[in-house]
Amino acid sequence: MKVAIPDWLGRVSPVFDVAACVILVDFDDQSVESGRRTEEFGSLEFHERAHRLSDLGVDVLVCGAISRPLEALLQAAGIRVVPLICGPIEKVVEAVRNRTIENGQFAMPGCCRRRRRRRGRCGRGDTAL
Repeated sequence: MKVAIPDWLGRVSPVFDVAACVILVDFDDQSVESGRRTEEFGSLEFHERAHRLSDLGVDVLVCGAISRPLEALLQAAGIRVVPLICGPIEKVVEAVRNRTIENGQFAMPGCCRRRRRRRGRCGRGDTAL
C-alpha cells in the first residue's frame, strides 16, 4: 500500500489543495514501512495533482482539508481519501501503520471527529484502513 501525506514543516499540511509536497510511504503486506520519499507538487492544478498521485501509484491520501472537486477527482482515480487529519507526520505514519488513523485522535480541530463528506454532517468516519 502506498500512502501520500502532504507535508508542511513536519506536520500534515492543513489544506491539500495548495500543499507544496507530499511524503510517499510504502507499506508491505504486514504494514511494515518499506520505503519513503518526498514528491514536490509546487503549484500543480487540481487535475494535475490527482493525475500525479495516480501516476505515483498512491492508494490512500491522508490529508487535512481538501476541496470537494479535488477529492472527487482522487476518488475517481481510485485513490481513497482520509480527510480532516492533522498532526506530526511521524505520528500520522505510525497511526496509518497501526490502522488507527481514523479513531479521532488526529481529527482537525472543529471537525467534530469526522465529517461525513456527502452530507456535510458530523459523524463517525469510514472503516479503518
